[in-house]
Amino acid sequence: MGSSRLKVGSLVTTVVLLALALTPVARQAFARPAADAKQAFAKVGGGDVTPACALTDPYPEFNSVAVDPANNVVVMTDTNLHSLLVYDRTAGGLSPDITAPRAQIMGPATYLSFATGVSLDPVAHEIYATENDIGDDVAALPYTANGNYPSRALAAPHGVYGVAVNLKRKELAISVEHNAQIVVYRLGAKGAEQPQREIRGPHTQMADPHGLYWDAGHGEIVVANFGNWSPGYWDPDYTGGGQYRPPSITVFADNAKGDAQPLRVIQGSKTQLNWPTAVALDTVHDLIVVANAAGDSVLFFHRTDHGNVAPFRVLKGLATGIAHPLGVAVDNKNGELWVTSFGHTASVFQLGASGNVAPIRIVRNAPKGTPVSGFGNPMAIAFDSKRQELLVPN
Repeated sequence: MGSSRLKVGSLVTTVVLLALALTPVARQAFARPAADAKQAFAKVGGGDVTPACALTDPYPEFNSVAVDPANNVVVMTDTNLHSLLVYDRTAGGLSPDITAPRAQIMGPATYLSFATGVSLDPVAHEIYATENDIGDDVAALPYTANGNYPSRALAAPHGVYGVAVNLKRKELAISVEHNAQIVVYRLGAKGAEQPQREIRGPHTQMADPHGLYWDAGHGEIVVANFGNWSPGYWDPDYTGGGQYRPPSITVFADNAKGDAQPLRVIQGSKTQLNWPTAVALDTVHDLIVVANAAGDSVLFFHRTDHGNVAPFRVLKGLATGIAHPLGVAVDNKNGELWVTSFGHTASVFQLGASGNVAPIRIVRNAPKGTPVSGFGNPMAIAFDSKRQELLVPN
């Protein structure tokens, strides 16, 4: 999710920093030749050493959200502490304090690592969470799970992000970023079970797919695409580059397979799409709802829109509290819209909300005003000695 520049010693969150937790002798090695650096590091004590400082966020960071109005359950993924947070549907308010979850599912037995997408099975009372970047699985857990609860894990291709359940077809669909594909399994699949089918190929027009929504009522799968595209998705011998295509929403028949053409594509300059990360369906108003991460907004399109069309309405502005939204869920039964902003808040709006309006409730996983790092999944770090800054790619 981009990169971050941090002033050394500033109050920021997220990465446990060992590279700078060195003695002054070792710190000087950054400006020395390799031989001197080797000698300097040889003087650094080893073993179980406490770091001199740590940049870390002790709180969860919300990613995706799913709501089950029939059972009054809301579940959100947390990429920072590698957990799932389970709330009552009516949770939240206008308090600046933390909203206590019903449960927090986390630990090695859960198979939760970089938890991103989430979907719920309201009949079996099960949670499905995808593991992006470092997990390569889909973890299934009961609504009653808490703590280090053993999950039913399904092996998935690398880069899985979105997930959706279809009870009518008894199937589970996941989106895979790096292969630009949708993979469909039987509901309840586990272990190394093979998929029933996949949607993949250049004619699909998918490019770095993230969130997806399975519209069982209309027999369609709706997919949000960032736009990163390469022939290497399908040709293992391809050595050329790729393309940055405009972000899009692609819609497929839910029985599609192989290199299928989408039924409709929303794409172009009028759409305002900018890192569309999650999608949902407002059945009351027949609208596709999009969490537009880089646009700090939620976009609403008519369900049957196609081409370069402007959104029907937009939810955006300081009063909304929406900042880098990664998750969106619609409670059609109770007329509510859930939006998770990457960090410490999930906002609940009236389903017809538009413009710069305040939420009716806020769910907080940290006290109001707690700093948010804005990191995604940092796996490397560099030190700029001239500016005394850390460069953190995500």
